[in-house]
Amino acid sequence: MENGLQTLNGQQKLAEWATRIAECRNSGQSVLSWCKENGVCTQTYYKWQRRLFEMAKKQQEPQFAEISPPIVENRTDNISITVQVAGVEAKIHAGADIATVEAVLRILKLC
Repeated sequence: MENGLQTLNGQQKLAEWATRIAECRNSGQSVLSWCKENGVCTQTYYKWQRRLFEMAKKQQEPQFAEISPPIVENRTDNISITVQVAGVEAKIHAGADIATVEAVLRILKLC
């Protein structure tokens, strides 16, 4: 439970500093003068700004996940239709997606 409270506290601080940094950037003042006016140490301001920018950068990085297609056994009882055109044979299995079937038929049409 304590770990959850620490996480919540950390998120609250991030949100608070994101608001402060946005206020500073939108104030038209220099960081130094905004910090003096608001009683914020400039080193602390820059520390939080760097932390928030690093987090934003990480969120923009592409994330990859491995996707494995389902394994379909090459059994003849799974075949819904066999099409033969000009000596070319195509076996379309049950559950084939529509885009694949359309592509196969388009290719067979060229034979």
